[in-house]
Amino acid sequence: MSRIFINGKFTAQRTTGVQRLALGLVEALDNALATHGTPDQWVLLCPQGARPPALRCISVQTCGPRRFGLHFWEQLVLPWASRHGRLLNLSGPAPLAKRGQVCMVPDAAVFDQPAAYTKAFGTWYRFLFRRMATSAALLLTISRFSQSRLVQRLGIAPDRMKVVPCAATHMQSIVQDDAALQRLDLAGARYLLAVGSANPTKNLSALIEAFARLPHPDLRLVLVGGTNTAVFAGGAAPHEDARIVRTGPVSDGQLKSLYANALAFVFPSLYEGFGLPPLEAMSLGCPVVASNAASVPEVCGDAALYFDPSSVAEMATAMTRVVDDAGLRGDLSRRGTQRFATFTWEAAAQLLLRHLEHAGLAGRSHA
Repeated sequence: MSRIFINGKFTAQRTTGVQRLALGLVEALDNALATHGTPDQWVLLCPQGARPPALRCISVQTCGPRRFGLHFWEQLVLPWASRHGRLLNLSGPAPLAKRGQVCMVPDAAVFDQPAAYTKAFGTWYRFLFRRMATSAALLLTISRFSQSRLVQRLGIAPDRMKVVPCAATHMQSIVQDDAALQRLDLAGARYLLAVGSANPTKNLSALIEAFARLPHPDLRLVLVGGTNTAVFAGGAAPHEDARIVRTGPVSDGQLKSLYANALAFVFPSLYEGFGLPPLEAMSLGCPVVASNAASVPEVCGDAALYFDPSSVAEMATAMTRVVDDAGLRGDLSRRGTQRFATFTWEAAAQLLLRHLEHAGLAGRSHA
């Protein structure tokens, strides 16, 4: 029996896109292993103070002193704690000192969009990803778009990087909380919703400019997301339009309520490795208006109304169409529900297990 350790740094972090990816895969992996059995021993390694999910088959082990920050824990504690087995990293970074590990690289943004990141962050991650490309036993990413960009940027053979897509089925288990609607005076209001960080690639400044052109005095634009000045080099400019509502931090339940009650969801990104928020919106029947750039069409298929994210005029036109046309909103909602169902964490976990098995890195009994 071999031992497979999972990098659990994500369990001590605020949940954003890569943490949601790791959590969704680990929970679905645990269900698959508990259902079908496994010849391997799976262990989720977590830092002190982590909040790991409840798991049935994957054991949880805390390691390292409390005084270690998460970066040092990952680079110094994790290689030692996983020395007797394989290490599976599902949320981006991985320890430099560990060889033969499995590494998830969500996108090539630090190569393709370097101006979006601080110099220190971009330099470190470009170095780290190049090292991972030469030392990892298996590389993973989350879309065919990211696979093609990383293969080119890292100079590796296409068959060295396998795709394991994201999903939004976690939305079904989240209890809806309407507190944000009440706090922000949105109950019964007509609003468009956008979700994203202050990364300049999220294109929020263009969205704000486009929204200012909409001739709907009663319509609001609700912006959900935060910033991290240690990571991102810039972000959306301060807004002046009184119709724009910035929510501040919201819980998963409150975000679900915002999706469920929105007139439509707008996703203006210039660059994405996958693009999870549109799927989350689709899971709740919310019509999606989206950028036609990067991985977004791969994820959204025929279930979104697309626009060129570099054109403020085209973005404004698309938003106006979805606001004014109830039939279009209904059609997008129906298509979105169908599209959402094609991405599940269960299917992603099964695909991950097959990749590991075919690479000789894990075994699985097939009950």
